Amino acid sequence: MNWSIWILEYGYVARFPASNLFAAQPNEGHRRMPYCFGLLRSADRCVLVDTGFADPAIHDRLTAKYGETRWRDPVDVLARVGGRAEEVDTVLLTHNHFDHAGRVDAFDAAHVHIQRREIESYLAATARPARFEFLTRSCQADLPQQLATRPATLVDGVAEVADGVELRPAHDTHTAGSQLVAVTNDADGTWVFAGDNVYSYENLEGIGGDGVLAPIAMTTGSAAAWLDFADDLLAGVGGETRRILPFHEAAVWDRFPSTVFDDGLHVAEVSLAGGHPSVVSAGRWAP
Repeated sequence: MNWSIWILEYGYVARFPASNLFAAQPNEGHRRMPYCFGLLRSADRCVLVDTGFADPAIHDRLTAKYGETRWRDPVDVLARVGGRAEEVDTVLLTHNHFDHAGRVDAFDAAHVHIQRREIESYLAATARPARFEFLTRSCQADLPQQLATRPATLVDGVAEVADGVELRPAHDTHTAGSQLVAVTNDADGTWVFAGDNVYSYENLEGIGGDGVLAPIAMTTGSAAAWLDFADDLLAGVGGETRRILPFHEAAVWDRFPSTVFDDGLHVAEVSLAGGHPSVVSAGRWAP
């Protein structure tokens, strides 16, 4: 089995504080932080890894907080590479945060998969007193209700959802029920969508490439749990960090063939299966 794999950027924050990306690293300045989702295509399947979000109120809030930002509806971004919302048959959610699950409603023909632990932990957190609001602050509040009224699977642990596509739990790390999406091609091996368990390649390669694992800062789990997770993640790809696909890392435009559009948003082409045309070959290469 071979899947074409793309990373599609639907927004960015031009100057995002690195202290929000790396635990206990207050003096690392700022990073350009993309907001992305993944697209998988086979001969007869169209799968999204996360959905992004499109909410003008949140766009305005993030712009007021961080300065320059840019946003497009993920449905429009999908159309840039020839995709249509009604074609999407499956949505794989790495976790329940607004910037990953906020556009599920646009893909109403798709079967959604998310870890049961993620939904049950969110519902339990909503029942706690207001002082525990940190646990739900970034969540897509109506996701449980959406899942109850459409085709959806609450996954318990490891699950193969298509030939060569496997969900792997990453519990008690970024969120209580986070999961990875591993895509294995006959032609070029395994690629892993890490959700927000990897913001930057520096989380895995070390700040400035020093080789020391740098735990993510925004997490409901522990740094110790994340370190064990990251070590296992790296072992699973033979230490090749390029095989880890983050959704908030501008370096993906340099590590993979990519193109940038007039509004500054990018598409990276990770793997191209036979029969699918390149979506970046006719575009302008990213710097």
